[in-house]
Amino acid sequence: MAEHPCSEADCILVTCTAATDADYLRRVRKRYPHKLIVAGGAASTSPYSLGRYADMVCVGDGQRFLDALFTKGVDTAQELDNVWVHGEQRIVHVDQGFPWHMPPIQAEDGAVRLWCGRGCKNKCAFCQTGWAYTYSENPEPRILVDQARSLISAGTKIAYLSNDLAQHSFYKQLPPTAHGSYSVRFLAKHGLPPARQIRLGIEGVSERLRKLVNKPISHDDLIGCTKWLVDNGKSVRWFLIPGLPTETEDDWLELRDIVQEFKRTTTKGVLGLSFTAWRPAPATPLAPMPLQDDYWQWFCEFKTWFFAGRGWSNRVKIMSPQQPENRLSTAMADMGLTEAELRAGGSWGPNDRVQYPHKEAAKAAYDRLCKNR
Repeated sequence: MAEHPCSEADCILVTCTAATDADYLRRVRKRYPHKLIVAGGAASTSPYSLGRYADMVCVGDGQRFLDALFTKGVDTAQELDNVWVHGEQRIVHVDQGFPWHMPPIQAEDGAVRLWCGRGCKNKCAFCQTGWAYTYSENPEPRILVDQARSLISAGTKIAYLSNDLAQHSFYKQLPPTAHGSYSVRFLAKHGLPPARQIRLGIEGVSERLRKLVNKPISHDDLIGCTKWLVDNGKSVRWFLIPGLPTETEDDWLELRDIVQEFKRTTTKGVLGLSFTAWRPAPATPLAPMPLQDDYWQWFCEFKTWFFAGRGWSNRVKIMSPQQPENRLSTAMADMGLTEAELRAGGSWGPNDRVQYPHKEAAKAAYDRLCKNR
């Protein structure tokens, strides 16, 4: 097959999964003076930073864009309403046209990913998935189930691509996998899941913070659900978001209490605490909230309490969050704001030129949060 080097191309298409890929685009732009077109997950939610080094950014699903590019040319594609061009002021929309018919994707870990849905029914205040996309699920669940069964029969590891498997109408038809993400509310309604390892996105380190971000999971419900799961042979991981706006030291003291209660009320099973530091993300109600670094001190004190004091247990595992420096650089790329602007809060940033599907609702939720602070 003849080679077609980038130096001979009319345009270069690049997929970006993170806004921090902007630095990579800068290097590509320096090397190749051709049309540089960007798409991918980061392009859909944070096009500003990527657009600084690209001729255009495809926001949302790219099927309509690719059709225009290949049949009518670059100029026509650039005029679409879901294309971001740096320096322009026109409103950009998030395109919704996911190619459900495409074959399953094998990831770097060897597992084959199967698309169950896009977006999310739940509107967690920190999460882009529910605000930057319109919820939709696979329109051909029968084909999806057949693919999953065939892959499993062939000895292939599979994973479902979904923000929450439990929200899909065809959930009960899906063959079980070794891992699964569930909500406490769903488990209370539908019973014990088939997965061996259960991931619970509980988010806030305290009941107050969980309520703040629209994940109202009570202390008692969380302990009760976790105990029920481990008593039935499941390993459980809590996904926690330190550094949420209004977080205090008292919230972290509550986390100590609940770890102690897990130890008192269970005699077997492993609980993982996986921390991912909050950072402002475009399209979400929390996006303009001030960025503070207090969480790192409180996490370090929690870790010291755990390893050097009464908190220790070989049935509890801790995974650390990002340090403030790394979180800051990612937040700056995501929001397109300076450190001073992020620390001050109050700005939606340049990505606000995108007309996210739930933009008005997100801003109304932000206003309510500000009133209740």
